[in-house]
Amino acid sequence: MRFSVRAFLPENRHWSATSWEFAILSVFLPNALYLAMMIYFCPIRNFQIGLLAMSVLLGTVLGRWSFYLVMLFVMSLDALLVASSYFQMPLAMFFDATKFVSTLRVQHSAMYIMVFGAVIMCFFATNVVVQRAKRRRSEMSLYPFAFCVMLMVFADALANTTPQKMQEVISVAVDPFSAVDDTATTYADLEIVVTSSKQPNLLVVIVEGLGAFSNSESQDLVWGPLLEKVSSRYDVFTGNVLYAGSTSTAEIRELCNLFADYRDLRDIEHLDCLPNRAKEAGYETAAFHAFTGQFFERIHWYPKIGFENTFFLENRAGLNEHVPISHCGTTFRGMCDADVARSVEAFLLSDSSGAKFAYWLTLNSHKPVGRHEVPDRLNCWNGGVFDDQELCRMAEHWLNISHLVSDIAMNPSLRDTEILLVGDHQPPLFTRHGRRQFQEERVAWLHLKPRNPSEKQFDLATSNPTFFTR
Repeated sequence: MRFSVRAFLPENRHWSATSWEFAILSVFLPNALYLAMMIYFCPIRNFQIGLLAMSVLLGTVLGRWSFYLVMLFVMSLDALLVASSYFQMPLAMFFDATKFVSTLRVQHSAMYIMVFGAVIMCFFATNVVVQRAKRRRSEMSLYPFAFCVMLMVFADALANTTPQKMQEVISVAVDPFSAVDDTATTYADLEIVVTSSKQPNLLVVIVEGLGAFSNSESQDLVWGPLLEKVSSRYDVFTGNVLYAGSTSTAEIRELCNLFADYRDLRDIEHLDCLPNRAKEAGYETAAFHAFTGQFFERIHWYPKIGFENTFFLENRAGLNEHVPISHCGTTFRGMCDADVARSVEAFLLSDSSGAKFAYWLTLNSHKPVGRHEVPDRLNCWNGGVFDDQELCRMAEHWLNISHLVSDIAMNPSLRDTEILLVGDHQPPLFTRHGRRQFQEERVAWLHLKPRNPSEKQFDLATSNPTFFTR
């Protein structure tokens, strides 16, 4: 079928009601969901807005089913690009990660169901407008349409360009395995710790979604028990570091001091990382996570960086089968972090005179956050001190991790243990108000260093029936 631009440019109908109706509806409807999100927060979409505009124009000359295929492809791509930017993942990584969808429970999230339903409604509403315009092409001009597209692009750029978008660009541009010096493990001197003669235990905790608050009072609220309950036994150091990318990138940043993600480790058998150095120095190493080890292929690359024991949802995170456990989360449904904390503590207390390196990646503060899974300490029903209900519920999970770690730290049977907590990336919050409460491009860390460490580490003679290591 031939396409004639002149059919859209009648000399005296540039500003006709028909032209404006088509322009406004054909630009508004395919972007309606994201316009609604802009009230709170939406990743920048200049490229997708242009693609949708081109698809709408093609729809006026293509057959109905051909248009369906084009629009379905473009709207699906749009949704994937938005999700990729929203969760701060490079596009190639996001597409690769779609194979893990079967491990998620997307249908258990009312938010994701509503978003999917809104996209479907926008698709069919756009089709109605395009099919009507197809019958009235001779009555319309492209000028109002072009004006509305440019206005949409301008509004999107004005409202949605963020530092997080710049971080996404940085994460794509940096070469894999580039050295990273701005890390919490570097500031805590953990490489020196594992090679020291005293060899204390080591516990590294990466806290899901924990950024660096702009307000020190908010940060202290989350660290709470780690600033108050442990002061008699530990010196406390805090700070923040630069982040880029998503969780697996953060793990490799802290454990290997490299910029990479799980895809980069597929063809590598061994990587010179902190766990491998600890293992070579005589430490027993173990990694803990409440979700499936298949996600981001952790079950495959954790051993490559030095973890000889790996504990995931599949093996109850190391807890004996007779020990009752609970499950938490909606889309990311796994064990509760409180149960994993029991397993981490049991590993550190297990009957051995050798030093231990425990790594714990938390889960339950991952969006969407489940309700009533941790104690109500912050009165989040009205947004709490953050004036943002979503942020407050995540903060309750972060605070709960602080309580769990402080309980481990203050266990009187625990040998001298260096403890480090650090965030992986900023929380992907829905509201600008929530996002503005965090420092740009930074995540927080906290280091507990034993005060007056023992001259000689003691051997625990008791066995722990709640935990297995083989």
